[in-house]
Amino acid sequence: MRQDDLILEGVNASEVASLKALDKGDTLAARRDIVPLQAKGLVDLFGDEAIITLTGRTVLERQAARLR
Repeated sequence: MRQDDLILEGVNASEVASLKALDKGDTLAARRDIVPLQAKGLVDLFGDEAIITLTGRTVLERQAARLR
């Protein structure tokens, strides 16, 4: 599956929770939590460090806007 297709299928609640945890500075214990985020382009990995991408930030901002 192409990355574009993965992004279009949407982000599920567990992926949003993982993004929120990363945004707070928490580390994700299991690599299985990071792989789907990386596949959708929501994070990039630099060594063992997961960095939220612009696409990931957009997902977080949209979630925050929905809660207002």
